[in-house]
Amino acid sequence: MRAVGRVLGVALILVLVMAAAVPLLPARLLLAWQPEQALLRLVSAHGSLASGQGLLSVGSGRLARTIPGPLSWQWRLAPWPQLELGHVWLEQPVRVQAGLQGWSLSGQTLNLPASVLGRLHPLLQTVQPLGELSLRWPSQALGSATGAVLELDWRAARSALSGDAELGHYQLAVSRQGSGLQLSLRTLSGDLTLAGQGQWTTGGLRFDGKARPARADDGRFTELLAVLGPQSQGVTHWRIATTTTTQE
Repeated sequence: MRAVGRVLGVALILVLVMAAAVPLLPARLLLAWQPEQALLRLVSAHGSLASGQGLLSVGSGRLARTIPGPLSWQWRLAPWPQLELGHVWLEQPVRVQAGLQGWSLSGQTLNLPASVLGRLHPLLQTVQPLGELSLRWPSQALGSATGAVLELDWRAARSALSGDAELGHYQLAVSRQGSGLQLSLRTLSGDLTLAGQGQWTTGGLRFDGKARPARADDGRFTELLAVLGPQSQGVTHWRIATTTTTQE
């Protein structure tokens, strides 16, 4: 029994030593632990797993580009284990925190240029979106199966294909639906009406949208609508679809 007790004691010490050493491991290990198809990826990392910073890229495949400003992270253990993330696009740091009910994410607002949208899909790259994006999400439990995830506002929306003409103000709402996400796009104001519905699951994204000028004789959006997709009875139908390996 004494021998078993000594073995268990040594094993416990080893576990504690390893737990204490993990936060001191180099941050570059994070580069190897990322999902291969992630739209947001670390491309460089400095410091340690407990405290460091690195540059991010946003986009899919060859469309990916590094965004300005480093992402910083800091692990804290009191009063609960939590990860604090900071970036120049964030109004305040974001906290991912453990609690009695599991892990939770603090609410926050992220402001960024609309040109980032062009990095997510070839169709959006062709459209060349301009304007400002405001991404907001409420405090939420990460393990929840229902509820709002985020809202994305595209203000002073423009496209390089429509010259100086302002398209409008649009909002994309994202909510949980089972194991995937439900997406809904609506127009809040503007001369070009956009609407659509979609789902994002482990198999990829499928989003079907419609576009229509507020005035049928408005020729400012002719080139943009021709790129988006086919037209029928004054309505342009467009689609964004991806799988884990391809985009269409």
